[in-house]
Amino acid sequence: MKKEKRSKLLKLMEQHQLDGVFIHSHENLRYLTGFTGSNGVYYFDGQDDYLWTDQRYTLQANEQSPFCKIEVADKAMNHFFSLKLPERLRGRIGFESDLMTVSHYKLFSSFVPDIEWIPLGAKLLEIRAVKSSEELAIIKQAVQIADDAFDELLPMIQIGMTEMDVRNELEYLMLKGGHEGPAFGTIVAFGERAALPHAVPTNRKLQRDEFLLIDFGVNFNGYMSDMTRTIAIGEVDSYSANVFNLTLQALEKSIAAIKPGIESHQLDQVARNVFEESDMEEYSLRGLGHGVGLQIHELPRIVQFGSDIVAPGMVFTVEPGLYIPNRVGVRIEDLIHVTEEGCDVLTDTPRKISLSL
Repeated sequence: MKKEKRSKLLKLMEQHQLDGVFIHSHENLRYLTGFTGSNGVYYFDGQDDYLWTDQRYTLQANEQSPFCKIEVADKAMNHFFSLKLPERLRGRIGFESDLMTVSHYKLFSSFVPDIEWIPLGAKLLEIRAVKSSEELAIIKQAVQIADDAFDELLPMIQIGMTEMDVRNELEYLMLKGGHEGPAFGTIVAFGERAALPHAVPTNRKLQRDEFLLIDFGVNFNGYMSDMTRTIAIGEVDSYSANVFNLTLQALEKSIAAIKPGIESHQLDQVARNVFEESDMEEYSLRGLGHGVGLQIHELPRIVQFGSDIVAPGMVFTVEPGLYIPNRVGVRIEDLIHVTEEGCDVLTDTPRKISLSL
């Protein structure tokens, strides 16, 4: 394990007076060990790193997690745990209480009835909120793949294409760029359907003089990117143009306000002020953005009443939007990295795009 991650884990154990940490979720397992298999548990006792998995992943575990003591089950995993947990676990054990199912908790507890299980809640997400230089480099690659695919997509857009057509073309272009898959279900919405914040692509056909909203991301080496652009197809009406300009203004002012120490609700309010001054706030959502990393939604949560404090190294989206039912929707989203002085915008695609088709 990288020295920085081990230091964070040891600090967590000290804060909660833990004798060990028991990790089973895919993202936290990958973060702490590098292991990407579908079946594995990591146990850290403050000195030794144990990775438990099944025979399918023997070679993979040794390749991806060379610092761990790899122990492979030669029988059913539940039988393996019934033997291994009493052998290794002692005292107070921190676990992923927000992620472990009740049935798993009962099962593991039955194997070690004398163990005190300490719920960690979102503590591991807090550890992951500040990205290392290595993590940032991977996220930047994910962003670049997405930017490049989007740039290739624009000349392909034609009147009469369906939302699903655009989605399919974009995901194919991203795939050619090299990645593990889309970061989430790609959102493509035309005209009035863009007022649905999480619209699912349909057979609705693109027309002239309307907006085309695309929200998408790439999963590259486990790390995500996220970007939204609202494209003017031809000449949109003045009302829609004003909605776009207000959203762009909210984005730009919010990004300019980012600095270490600002609380998430304060940052959200910067964008909300723009909408309130124009009597449009009722058409906005209750949040401005979210952390991005091994998951598409991580800490910090940049929301209306949020208390998360922005810190150097955090990576999160800034995505103000206005959604007027049955009429128009606009969202513009960039991914940013917090620095010691402010932030860097990772997204390179222009925010204002018009296509004359």
